[in-house]
Parts: sequence; structure tokens; C-alpha cells
Amino acid sequence: MLTPKEISSLFEVQVNTLYNWRKTKPKLYSYLQNADYNSKINNEISVLLEYFSKTINRNFNLNEIDFLITSDYELITIDEVNEFQEHFIKANYKLLTLDHKLVLSIYDKIKELNIVEKYLLYKKIYKVRQVGDKDRATFFKEFLQEGNK
Repeated sequence: MLTPKEISSLFEVQVNTLYNWRKTKPKLYSYLQNADYNSKINNEISVLLEYFSKTINRNFNLNEIDFLITSDYELITIDEVNEFQEHFIKANYKLLTLDHKLVLSIYDKIKELNIVEKYLLYKKIYKVRQVGDKDRATFFKEFLQEGNK
């Protein structure tokens, strides 16, 4: 647990403000006290997800990954991540008459993923959308079929 001095230094907040928050905003103060613990938990989760990503069944190709990146959908809650394939098909239903094989193939592949795999895939898609072009073959290696790297 962090001391008020450590919290002050880490978050650039006056110690007097922290003492005030301890009385007026106890949940916030408690969160800040445990910020180092919360950070450690997040790091552990990241390590576990990275380890898990090595067990993913590789079945996408780069064309499908590009399509997923450029498709117009957003997943915010864990329930939306769990229903990834539904959001994907709703965003692309108009394309079913133009390129139904590609859209349905991607839908089926997303549907086969478990929730952790869906989360990891969407997290990568989201990151590429935010920061721009990456070496997709390397960045999505866990999801790409052999020969698509």
C-alpha cells in the first residue's frame, strides 16, 4: 500500500488534497493507496494473456485481418466482445451480396474463438486502428495460418 507521500509523488497531487480525499472521497483514496497493487495485477494479467496467445488456433489470413480492421464496429463491454461475430455481421451484412464468402468465412472463424481469443483479437484490431499501420503479419501472428506470416 502506498503512503500519502508516495501517492503525492506518483500522481502529482498535494498531500493536503489527499488527506481531504481520504475524508470526502474514500473510494478514490483507497484506489490510489492500492495503485501499485492494481498495476501489478494488470501486469500479471498481461503476462497471462501473452502466454495464452501462444495457444490460439491459427486460422485467419491477412486479407481477413485487413477486413476486420477496416470494418465499422466497436466492442466496448465484455458482453460485446463475447458477441464479436454478431457485431461483425451486423456491420457487414450489406456486403453479403458482394462478397459473402469472405464475410461468412470471417464470421465463422470469429464464432469458433473463445472469449479470451476474441478479446485478444479485438485488442489487436483496436490498437492497429488507433496507431495506424503495423507489420500485420507479425502483429497478428497468433491468428494467422502458417504461410501468412
